[in-house]
Amino acid sequence: MAITFTDEDLMYLDKEQDTQLRSIRLAIDALKVKGNATFCKKCGHMMQYFSVGNARLMQCGFCDNRVAEMIEL
Repeated sequence: MAITFTDEDLMYLDKEQDTQLRSIRLAIDALKVKGNATFCKKCGHMMQYFSVGNARLMQCGFCDNRVAEMIEL
């Protein structure tokens, strides 16, 4: 289940939290547009990855789900 923030959610926060959540939302939207971000199939959080040889290893920092995929050269 992905975490989403709507404008209604943000109106109940103080100014500092509002600014932080808006910047997080913009950063995630920018990564989605670039297409180089991978999101966990279990929980919807962004996965961290690193490359080893011709494979990309990804791990979710929230639920510890792990996935490996081959990189086409």
